[in-house]
Amino acid sequence: MHFIYLLLALTLLLSPEEDIISISGSSMDVSHPIDSIFYNIAKPYKIKIDNEMNEVLAYSKQDLKKGQPESLLGNWTADVCLEIAQQIYEREIDVAMFNNGGLRSSLSKGNVTKGDMFKLMPFENELVVVDLNKKDFQLLAEYYKKTGGQPISFSNDFNLGDSIFSILTTDYLANGGDKMIFYKNKEYTSTNLKMRDALINYCNQTDTIDSKLDNRNLILNYEF
Repeated sequence: MHFIYLLLALTLLLSPEEDIISISGSSMDVSHPIDSIFYNIAKPYKIKIDNEMNEVLAYSKQDLKKGQPESLLGNWTADVCLEIAQQIYEREIDVAMFNNGGLRSSLSKGNVTKGDMFKLMPFENELVVVDLNKKDFQLLAEYYKKTGGQPISFSNDFNLGDSIFSILTTDYLANGGDKMIFYKNKEYTSTNLKMRDALINYCNQTDTIDSKLDNRNLILNYEF
């Protein structure tokens, strides 16, 4: 194995009158035996992490993969986050919407481990709630349709005729990530719960994972 090491002249080591005049690099062979001292120090931590990541959380009845306009994975993720967040959030949440790009892996039929959840959701994004007026919610609906669909879930009492909509999403998206400009300059309330932890908590509350396609993408076809 070879790694390229760049030899840089660090500006902190130079006086104010000195400038970097050149940068050079070289290839170095590092195919040497594992450092036994370092390995023995790291081994107990690796075993502990492996044991934690291999913990079985639940059983999935089928392969869950993302897709558009809706998918088994997107529906499951949005439904779970809405259910778990509603357990701890004092006001009713109308809609949960996330982004397909945030789902980084699939869930295979069979045992689902904690490691699988970290692969699916490796980010430290928190679940937050943003209130949108009707005009901003229309922009959300337009974004949803323009992008071909995103993971979304609706509460049982969801009503397109409402004037204010409470949206569950992540702090990353609430801050305008993935070009979700309808959240711009909106204050949000944190649930103090990471999206990944919500999925793990759900698995701890049940022993089986299942999902279905139900044409929920058609709900936002309403003309405002």
